[in-house]
Amino acid sequence: MGEEFSLFNSCMDSKYIEDEISVNLFCYPYHQKCDIYYRLNQARLLGIEKICNYGDFVIYGNKYNNFRILGKGHSSLVFLGYIRKLGIKAIKVRRVDSKRTSLINEGKIIEKISVYGITPKVYEYSNDFLVMDYIGKVSLGYLIQRENKSNLTNYIIEGLRSTKIMDYTGILHNEINRPWKNIYFPSYPRAFPALIIDLESFSTGCGNINKYIGGIIGKFNLIKHSDNMKKLLYQYKAKNCDPSVFDRIKEELIRIINSSFI
Repeated sequence: MGEEFSLFNSCMDSKYIEDEISVNLFCYPYHQKCDIYYRLNQARLLGIEKICNYGDFVIYGNKYNNFRILGKGHSSLVFLGYIRKLGIKAIKVRRVDSKRTSLINEGKIIEKISVYGITPKVYEYSNDFLVMDYIGKVSLGYLIQRENKSNLTNYIIEGLRSTKIMDYTGILHNEINRPWKNIYFPSYPRAFPALIIDLESFSTGCGNINKYIGGIIGKFNLIKHSDNMKKLLYQYKAKNCDPSVFDRIKEELIRIINSSFI
């Protein structure tokens, strides 16, 4: 309830997309190199009406008025915004200095995978914008800092289940080895569902579980407990991500966590 009220208040302090601050943010970080009319036209066609001053990241500077956003990466910014007929949603905007030429491929992939319930739902996308459900602030990284080992294990295992489903889709998330940044829990404190974000970099194949567990083992320095896990992961990948190996991987991951001092 508290976050819903905060969301409402933030969008009372919103900016219409034609506002100078919105224009500067849509063309971040170099508005001089940006075709703003092209970007505004895309935004209008997607139903984007306002962006909301909300989030844990701040874009500093007079031309941005220290505007708060949901996230900032090397290739994009993510805002909260108001979408015609949809309401408040998350909006990813391609940065002007991004090496990526379009968000369309990412939109198509998330649209494909979201039917399995492991990514946010995507509503609209274009070269420079991606409109999807807002899934909150609770990432695996957030939980690592706050939860005890017993609770954290539940979230890690739920993340493992989502990566298993992603293996089933044949899409390999190239950055799932950092799950503390790429897995969110919109129904927190419930663990289900664990949603995977940021499919900016992906390939085809399987092995998401291998990358996910490798990230967890490295994050918590569990290498000395992982010899048997390495064998299981090798079997899993060698058998084209055979689901019959999954239960043994899950139980071994629980054993490794319980034998550690997370």
